[in-house]
Amino acid sequence: MTMSLEEYNAKVNANYKWNFFWLALDNMVFFFIFMGLSPYTILPFYIGKFTESKILIGLIPTVYLVGSTLPQIFMAKFLKNRRERKKYLVSAASIQRVGILGLFLLSLLQPRMEIPSTPFLIMFFLMYALQNVASGFYFPAWADFLGKAITRRRGFLFGISNFMGGLLGLGLGWLLSFLLDRYPFQQAIPVIFGISFAASIVSLIAILSWREVVPPDAYFKDADQTSGSYASVFSDKNFVSYLTWRGFMVILEIATPYYTLSALERLALNAGQVGIFTTILAFAEAVVNPLWGWLGDRRGFLDVVKLSALAGIAGAFLAIFFPSLLAYYAIFFLVGAMICGFQIATINIIYEFSPHRLVPLYTAISQIALTPLSTIVPTLGGFIAERMGYTVDFWIAAVLGMASLAGISYKVRNPKKKPAVGLSPINQAE
Repeated sequence: MTMSLEEYNAKVNANYKWNFFWLALDNMVFFFIFMGLSPYTILPFYIGKFTESKILIGLIPTVYLVGSTLPQIFMAKFLKNRRERKKYLVSAASIQRVGILGLFLLSLLQPRMEIPSTPFLIMFFLMYALQNVASGFYFPAWADFLGKAITRRRGFLFGISNFMGGLLGLGLGWLLSFLLDRYPFQQAIPVIFGISFAASIVSLIAILSWREVVPPDAYFKDADQTSGSYASVFSDKNFVSYLTWRGFMVILEIATPYYTLSALERLALNAGQVGIFTTILAFAEAVVNPLWGWLGDRRGFLDVVKLSALAGIAGAFLAIFFPSLLAYYAIFFLVGAMICGFQIATINIIYEFSPHRLVPLYTAISQIALTPLSTIVPTLGGFIAERMGYTVDFWIAAVLGMASLAGISYKVRNPKKKPAVGLSPINQAE
């Protein structure tokens, strides 16, 4: 017997608190894992021990950004005529854990087997790419599942879970600083990677605990109004304008991998400072995330994007004009605010733009819009840093970041004014 829309809504509401808890737990742990495998602090420091090439170091955020975005368009097309999500989420999440396990084992075996730098770097980037490509296949299904299961207070879910993840990240940053001050990096890094892998298993348990309610035909009643094709998405002119300026805003990331390295080189700091920078990054994300969630729920996530960009621009100017230790502490706080703001807004703004049946397609196209510049910006930053110094990267981030902020402020209307994505009017308020 076919389930009615009312029965479907009732089942979703019955599972709301259960799924809210397990989705929040997964997001909290994901946030913690991201800190342990940060493409902006820990990994550039670690890979910098095996190569002097700034271009290779810039490849880390490139692999992270491109790997986690490019597969999304294929996954969105795959999901178009499929209604189940959880089984695909479990498959992609399992492959992610294989990549994280590979990074942990590689860090453990490298000093013991004395693996030379070149084969080590090849294996590292293969495992890192595997993890992030799996994330790219995972994300559209996850966004669609979350949009259906959590029909209200999504900003609160991300704010509180990222806050808790940030608190865990504080402990991770302190541990990294403690280890690097007392032990060689070959002994310190495997501990951090091992903790990240253990956390990823907790996350997988949370994913397995989610309860999926497969939508009935009535849920897709807007199918006659939207074809579900790429053209139907690109006919949303305001969304296209958002994609254009948000894609341009990726230029802010040209500087992020090099704040750590520039601080260590400019100020002749010891390795333990990497842990302190990571702690500040985690602290910023813990403190600011609830604010971003609150602001997004009330005013819309476009405002979160703008304020996050402003934080990134301020950080770049600080690095240019005030290259002191205290300034770098402020820079990492601002970068943390920028990163977590972009993360929470990039996900949640989709629900403000998209009809509910097109969430996977809107999600994929949104992520793909970041890919052209994401592909070249961090690597280009490494090329520039090698030949002209870090300061040029910081100037590019600051000036072009301001241009992108002006564009998104004047050319994009706040989609929050549209009805939020959900199941029924009764589910929209709480």
